[in-house]
Formats: sequence, C-alpha cells, structure tokens
Amino acid sequence: WVPQLQLQELTQPDPSNRTRVGDSPADLQTLAQDVIRGDFGQVRRLATRQLVTSADAARRTVLMQVADAPETPVQTEKCILYLFELGANPKAADANGDTAAHLAARRDHLRLLTLLSFDAKWLRNDNGATPLMEAARTGSWKCAKHLLHLLRQPKFNECRQHGNSKRSRLLGLKDREGRTASDLARLSGHSELASYIEREMRLVVDADGKISGLTDQEEADRQELRRLAEAGDSAGLRRAATRGSCDLPDGFGRTALMRAAYNSSCDDEALWEQLVQLGDTTCADIWTDSCLHYAAFAGNFAAASALLAAGASANARGRWESTPLMRAASASPTTAAAVGRVLLDSGADWSLKDRSGDTALDFATQKRNSKLAELLR
Repeated sequence: WVPQLQLQELTQPDPSNRTRVGDSPADLQTLAQDVIRGDFGQVRRLATRQLVTSADAARRTVLMQVADAPETPVQTEKCILYLFELGANPKAADANGDTAAHLAARRDHLRLLTLLSFDAKWLRNDNGATPLMEAARTGSWKCAKHLLHLLRQPKFNECRQHGNSKRSRLLGLKDREGRTASDLARLSGHSELASYIEREMRLVVDADGKISGLTDQEEADRQELRRLAEAGDSAGLRRAATRGSCDLPDGFGRTALMRAAYNSSCDDEALWEQLVQLGDTTCADIWTDSCLHYAAFAGNFAAASALLAAGASANARGRWESTPLMRAASASPTTAAAVGRVLLDSGADWSLKDRSGDTALDFATQKRNSKLAELLR
C-alpha cells in the first residue's frame, strides 16, 4: 500500500523545506567526493545531520552534488542511503529550482535517481520541467526509461479501469512553454527517445495492473526475445536485442532482461555488458520484482554483477518486500554464496526484513544454504 498523493503534491517542491545555506562549503564538497568514490568509511566519519542538510552558496546540497556526477561505483549506494538516514532531503531545490532528481536526469546518473522517493522524481523546476523532461531533453536514456517504467507498476498508478489517470497526467505534463517530454526529446534531436516515450504513453495499465497496448510488430519482437532468453541463446539475444525492444513488457510487466536474468544459462559476460547498455536495469514487473531479483533467484552471477555495476539497487524491494539478497538466499546452494557475496559487496543490507519479518539469513537457514548463512552471520 502506498499513499495516493495528489498530482499537485507530486509536481511542486515541498514548501516546508528549510536547508541551511553556506554551512562548511569545503566539508560539503569533501563529503560529496567521498560519496561519489563510494568511500563509506570516510562518509561515516565526516557526515553529520547538519552537514547533509546544509547547502552551498548556490543552494546545492551534498545529494545534489552527488547527483551531478556522471558515474559512481556500486559502493556509492550504501553512502547515499546513509545520507538519507541522516536526513538528506531529496525534495530540496537549488537556486534554479532543480532537485537532485533533475540533476541526475541530466547526467543520466541512474544509480542516484533510482534511490530517490517516487514523489521526488516528479517535481518541477523553475522552468516547469520534471526530471523526465530533463532526461528527454538531454537524451539520458537510462534515467528516462527508469522514470517511464515506474508508471507501469500498479503501486505507482491509480489504475482506475481504462482511465490510468495518474499515469496519463504525469506522462503528459508540460513545461512553462507547453512542451511535453516527447516534444523536448524531438526538439533536441533525440527522435528515437521521443518515439519511445510516445510508445510508453500508448500502453494501458488496467485496474488489475495488467499491461497492454503493444502493436503487432512490438508483440512479435517481444516474443522473439522471450524465446531466445528462455532458450539461453546468448548469441541470438546479442543480435536481436535493441534499445527499443529489450524492455517491451508482457501483460505482467516482464521483459527480455528479466527472462534472461532468470535463465542461469544466460551467463555470458559479453551478453550482459550489452544488455545493461540497452535496457533498464531497474525495471520491475507489476509485483515490483526487478531484473536483479530474477538474477539473484536464478543464481545468475554474470547478470547480477552487470546489473549492479550499471545502477541497479542492491536493496530494491520486490514482492512481499523481499530484497535480491533474500532471493539469493533462496536459490540453489551452488550459486547462493557467490551471488550473495556480490550483493553484499555492493551494499546490500543483510538486516532488512520482508513483510513476514524474515531476513536473508532466515531464508538461507531455511533453504540450508550453509555457505551463504555463514557469510551473513
């Protein structure tokens, strides 16, 4: 269950936000660099509640400075989550009205964007632009896909039968000059991305969360990728997958990336190096199981490693609030420890509990995955 926020609340900055300006600018920049490097030890030593809620002269917080970095290692996730624990405000805006989400979208900084709260991803800046509009304008495919695919999920969609009111309104938002995200993509020379956005707007999510609306050709492309993924045909997938096709959803939001991640035979590193560049590594089905959940349960080490390196969250919540680490703990004993290790090294929180109150250690113990259980202990 997620509170149903009004559209106004989703698209306007929080007026109650109060960020201290000018507090320790040198320390602020140093902290940002430590986060960008993924140096958790240094972040924990330097970060304080006062520092993470302060801003520089341009009203940029440490979260915004990190968002403006082009790329970060997997260890950065743990550092960012620690900033949130200390009170970092994802809705804070700088002197231009840009939030961390706007800055991340321009840089195509997927790792940070995916960790922000849903409502922080749909705020407007001083030009009336949302992060999706900024991603469209700059041709930031990874962040654009992440934002578009979030609205496939029932928990982020009102799902009024045949209405899709929240989904339609958010995708159709316009900036102060009356331009939508697809308009901005096309005007900036990103016609392929503009077409992708328009296709996403064409999809329908019904009252039960079921997805429809693909053309006959898109459905044929989706089925061919599914066949190749389920057959474990890595060479075929490498030939057939495109940026436009690998995230085509079936009725339950499952994509070719998920199918391939779920097949332990699709463990070709070259394949995954290609797939994570073409597809959305954060994409989840209608039950919120992400590509990483599929890879972890299948024990697909190559997929899990590539997904994490490309920006997937090690702590993503899936069905019943399960994490990828919990799924790894339920996998085959021959693969559980290896996948569990890469998740832990990437910042997976072993202490998290699912809806029933079970941890990854509980699952590892139940499934007699002794090596992973010992690692977790």
